[in-house]
Amino acid sequence: MRIEFDDGTLLLRDAPENVPHAEWDDRVDEHRTQAYRYRALLEWAGTWTGSDDQAMLRDGFGAACEDAARGYPDLDLTPALHIEPRDYQQAALDAWIDHDRRGSVVLPTGSGKTFLGLQAIADAGVSALVVTPTIDLMNQWHATLTNAFGDQLTEPVGVLGGGSHDVTAITVTTYDSAYRYVNKYGDRFGLLVVDEEHHLPAPTYRQIPEMMIAPYRLGLTATYERPDGKHELLEDLIGPVVYREDVDELAGEYLSEYETIHMSVDLTADERETYDEEYQIYRDYVDSHEFDLWKEEGYAEFLKRTSYDPQGRRALIAKQRAERIARTAEKKLDTLDNLSKRHHDDRAIIFTANNDFAYDISQEFIIPCITHQTKTDERTEILERFRSGEYSMLVTSQVLDEGIDVPAANVGIILSGSASKRQYAQRLGRILRPTDDRQPARLYEIITEDTMETYVSQRRREGVRASANG
Repeated sequence: MRIEFDDGTLLLRDAPENVPHAEWDDRVDEHRTQAYRYRALLEWAGTWTGSDDQAMLRDGFGAACEDAARGYPDLDLTPALHIEPRDYQQAALDAWIDHDRRGSVVLPTGSGKTFLGLQAIADAGVSALVVTPTIDLMNQWHATLTNAFGDQLTEPVGVLGGGSHDVTAITVTTYDSAYRYVNKYGDRFGLLVVDEEHHLPAPTYRQIPEMMIAPYRLGLTATYERPDGKHELLEDLIGPVVYREDVDELAGEYLSEYETIHMSVDLTADERETYDEEYQIYRDYVDSHEFDLWKEEGYAEFLKRTSYDPQGRRALIAKQRAERIARTAEKKLDTLDNLSKRHHDDRAIIFTANNDFAYDISQEFIIPCITHQTKTDERTEILERFRSGEYSMLVTSQVLDEGIDVPAANVGIILSGSASKRQYAQRLGRILRPTDDRQPARLYEIITEDTMETYVSQRRREGVRASANG
């Protein structure tokens, strides 16, 4: 049997009828299977060695098995700056190695997942592709990989995405670019590192691991579980969860101690009148059609009806108006003003759910604002001034929730957000990087009483301890 990589799949020439995971392809009169079955095929054939031995190895059914699919080289790398891993980082690496270098590691934001990725690349000793969700995170990984391994590579660290198309033995890319080119380069890497892997189960993105032969795989995330349950796909594509540490387990020694402070405000009389009117329009429509809006299919059905039903469209507009009133309540700004004075000597990040509210706060309090519309150079300058202490406070919408290296802050203020536990965990992680004075971090959550925000807040805080209420 001869195994060949063919456009994101494996072509199995002269394979026996009992070859696993394969289907017959009438177009070429040969068996074919998905590329990620590469290692499983070699293990079945008795030829998997974990080395670069490719030529005519003996398989389990007594016939020659030639591996012509592998296109990735071995590497001998050592991180340039030798830093002793923390106990949990070493334990995570050991667990990954013990699981045959396949699996996911779940660690809180700020706990050093990138450092773990570097250790895994050095340990695997093969070419590696690092996949990230954003261009900003791709650039951060590129800088880190270049600092760690640049002098030991014959070619610079490659970049696939953001206008660059340089594929080398160590390459970093985005999900979108990896999806676009994986059928071409799926045989070039022996290790696949997926950062923020909770994005991977999306229908298009899951083709990235499916179309790569990489026998070694590492997934990194702070928030593994998905509301739709599709994280269960990751075990087949990446491997099982081999190591996990929660925020509370690392708080104190490796991350800042923290407290979450839940604060409520009331709507003004005018806000309450308008909110109740709009919310009732929305609820009447939903109740009359019995949508289960907390399930994906229920909300999808609601949105579908709004596309052709005028009453449904009015209900959607009413919902959006009610949400806007709750999220931007006048007394939230009064509370924010008090908090900004209380923490004028701290480093604080204010989180909102949308750009307009972020810009309003920026103008009202004369503080810098970062949204997805902020140009890269401007964002870099703002974060650098925040890092140096020139800016002590900044406001952002959802753009800083993940994928950007944010300087240490010790105060977070959530003015609005979604019901996503992932978003809440990411925002908490932004304030947990340990500081020199080891003072506990504080995450304030300001919600509008007796509105949709009350239930949204309860859902997103599930599983994260609350140590104070206000």
